Amino acid sequence: MICSGTWCAICFHQDPVVKFPVLGVKDLDNSLVDEGFLIEDDLTRFMLARDGDHLMTPFQCENCHFFNMRSRPRKHGLPADDLLAICIRRATIDSFWSRERSTVSSNLRLAKRYLVDQEALGSELNGLPSRGPYPHDDVWGMNIACGILLKSLDKGRNAELVQYETIRRLRSMYSNFVHTCAEGSGASFVSDNGTGSVISNSPTNSLFFKRFMQGCHRRMGDVWKPDAPVTKDILGVCFEILEEQWEVYIENLDSVGQKKTALMGCMLVSGYYGALRGEEVNRVDLGGMNYYWNEASTQTEERKHVPLTLVGRFKQKTGIKFYTQPLAWKTKEKRMLATWFERARECYANEGITTGPMFRNTVKMTKMSVAEMDVGFHELLRIVQRRCSNLIADSVNIEEDYSMKRSLRRGATAEAQNAEIPTSVIEANNGWRKFSRAKGMTPGMSMMQRYSDAKASVPTLIRFSRDIG
Repeated sequence: MICSGTWCAICFHQDPVVKFPVLGVKDLDNSLVDEGFLIEDDLTRFMLARDGDHLMTPFQCENCHFFNMRSRPRKHGLPADDLLAICIRRATIDSFWSRERSTVSSNLRLAKRYLVDQEALGSELNGLPSRGPYPHDDVWGMNIACGILLKSLDKGRNAELVQYETIRRLRSMYSNFVHTCAEGSGASFVSDNGTGSVISNSPTNSLFFKRFMQGCHRRMGDVWKPDAPVTKDILGVCFEILEEQWEVYIENLDSVGQKKTALMGCMLVSGYYGALRGEEVNRVDLGGMNYYWNEASTQTEERKHVPLTLVGRFKQKTGIKFYTQPLAWKTKEKRMLATWFERARECYANEGITTGPMFRNTVKMTKMSVAEMDVGFHELLRIVQRRCSNLIADSVNIEEDYSMKRSLRRGATAEAQNAEIPTSVIEANNGWRKFSRAKGMTPGMSMMQRYSDAKASVPTLIRFSRDIG
C-alpha cells in the first residue's frame, strides 16, 4: 500500500461523478427565490479542503483508510473500490467542514506562530506531539460514515433527496449494535448521586466521526416542511360539511355513513380543541369516556364538560398511561363539541360496542394509525378546497401539506395566540403531558384517581377549548 502522504488542499476535492447533496435555495419552499440573482460568497464551500484542516481534524488519505477498512490496497477500476474511495474522500471533506473557514485559518495562523516561537526557544521537535502511526483498523468509523453518505443519495419525501434527520439514524443503529458486542463498551461509572455512565467503544463516538456528522449536517442542511395549520375558518367549513353529511345519512338510514361522519367530527374536536397531536388523538378511549360521561354531563353549566380520555403508551413515558383531558361542552361561539361524541357513542352503542379505542381500524379492531386517520381528514379537506378556494388554494396539495399529525394542533396554537388566550390557560390545557411524568397511571392504579384530579380543575382546564371559538 502506498500512502498519499501530503496533499495540496485545492487538490483534495469532492469527486465530480457522485453528486452528494448540498442544500441550496432551490431546496427551500419550492424555490421562490431566483438563484441567478444570488451571489455565493464561497463557491468552494463543502467541495474541497482548506489549508490547516489537518490541524483541527484527524486526517488519513483514502489509501490508508481503504487499507484499514478492507485489509488490502484499492483496485482502481473496480466499481466497489472506486465508490468506496469517493465516499471516503467525501466523509473526510465533511469532517473538515465541521469548522468554518475563518476558524481553520485562525487556527493555522496560531500554529505557524507557535512553530516560530518554538524554533526561537531551540526546540528540535517543534513542540508538537507525534500524530501517528494510526492503528491498521477502522477505529474512526469510516465504514459507517460511507454507509451514511450512500443513504443520503436515496430519494426524499419533502426534497429531491432524503434529509439529514433520516440518515443520522444509521449512526444510532450502528452504535446500538456495537454496544451489544463483547468489546462494545468498557468500564462503567457511578456518580455520587447514583447516576451511571458506561464507556463506549463505538467508532461513531470518535472525534473524526463527530466532526464528520457535523460537517455532513452543515452541507445537507434541513428542509423542514411542517404540516399546514387548520385555521378557525377552515374548521368551521369542515363542521358545516359534516353536518350536511350527517343529515343525509340520517335521512337515508345509513348507519355506516353516520358513524364515519360522527367519528370525523370527534377527530376534529380532539385534535383542535384538545390541541392533540395525531399520535395522541388515536389514543382517545371510548370506554373511559362512557365511564365518566354521565357525571361530566350533569355538572353545573360552568363545570359541564366532555371527559376526553386517552389511554396507551406515550412517547418518553413509562408503561401504559391513562389521562383525562376535559373539553368544553360548547364553545363561546356556541359550537357544541359534545354533540359529535354523543353521536359517536350512540353509533357504537347500536353495534354493542362500549369500550376500546374511539378511532379504530374496523378490520383489525385496533386503534387507527395517523395515516389511516389522514384518509378521511384529507377527503374532508378536499371538499373544503373545492367549496372555498379562498381558504385552501387550488394549488395546495392536501395530502402533502395537511395531516392529522400536526395540522389541527398547529391551527389551535395559532388561533389561541390570535384570541390572546393567556399562556397559563394554554399550559393548563397541555398540563396532562407534564403531569403524567410524575402521576401518570401505570397498570393497577385506579382510573378514578386521575379523573378526580382533572374534575377538580375543570373550570380552568376547559377554558382553552371554550375560548378559541
